[in-house]
Amino acid sequence: MKQTTRILTILSFFTLMPLTAYASSPVYVVEAGDTLMKIARAHQTTVQELMSVNQLSTDRLSVGQQLSLPAGVTAPVYAAADHPAAALEPPADILSSDQPTAVQSGQRARITGDVVNVRKAASMDAEIIGKLPMGTLVEIREQGAEWSRISFGQEEAFVSTSFLGDASASTESSGSPSNVSFSNKKLQRIIEPLLKTPYILGGTTTSGFDCSGFTSYVFQELGIKLPRTSEEQFLGGRAVSLEEAMPGDLIFYDALRKGRVSHVAIYLGEGMIVHANGDDVRYEKVANMHKLYPFYGVKRYFAE
Repeated sequence: MKQTTRILTILSFFTLMPLTAYASSPVYVVEAGDTLMKIARAHQTTVQELMSVNQLSTDRLSVGQQLSLPAGVTAPVYAAADHPAAALEPPADILSSDQPTAVQSGQRARITGDVVNVRKAASMDAEIIGKLPMGTLVEIREQGAEWSRISFGQEEAFVSTSFLGDASASTESSGSPSNVSFSNKKLQRIIEPLLKTPYILGGTTTSGFDCSGFTSYVFQELGIKLPRTSEEQFLGGRAVSLEEAMPGDLIFYDALRKGRVSHVAIYLGEGMIVHANGDDVRYEKVANMHKLYPFYGVKRYFAE
């Protein structure tokens, strides 16, 4: 009887081992602004490993989603403001109070945070109506100690004064523009045959495009290789303001209204863009897009 009890105890131990190992696996909880690329960088792993471990069929994430990290990866506990992923692209509003500010009302200023929230009013509780990436130049209409009123497209909005720096200061983006240059005529010659191409999710060919598949195809024809998704394309290039946008610049929006980049279009000048909009490839007015979706910023991938 004792021998039988001992065998059952051993079998129970081995049965519970996988469950115990699984329970101790590091888990990451997705925050606003996170992407698989950022999470992979922060935890020294790869996007492919994250997708494999979590059996993901898409790179889309939801705030609060729990991701198991690959074996051997640790998930240290941080306060939200200290999270390593936040240093790459935080949904930021306020920096530390000792951040120097050298901007006066009536002047232009440069965004110094990686991605800074633009709010409808001067409050952390106010609606976020867009985002501005590092390096973007903005016009200051009224500067305050904590919040400053800026021009945002055709509207006025507010950003944290802590994220406004000297307009003449240079900034580095998470990617570098290509040294390839091109003419607006060449851009138009590539785009015109693609108009009315149907929208296909994940599409990257002339049989059908999604938004980032379309931009990737056009830029490949220009001799520039772009990252595949709109979120990844937003992380690269050089940030410029909407007022400085030139034909060929990429304009980004939160079309899904989930607090992250989910749409990209190509700026054509004169307030016009071209994009795969969900139905097909077509021209569109920037003003219309600003009314529909939160604006995230402009990135340049070509030589000026």
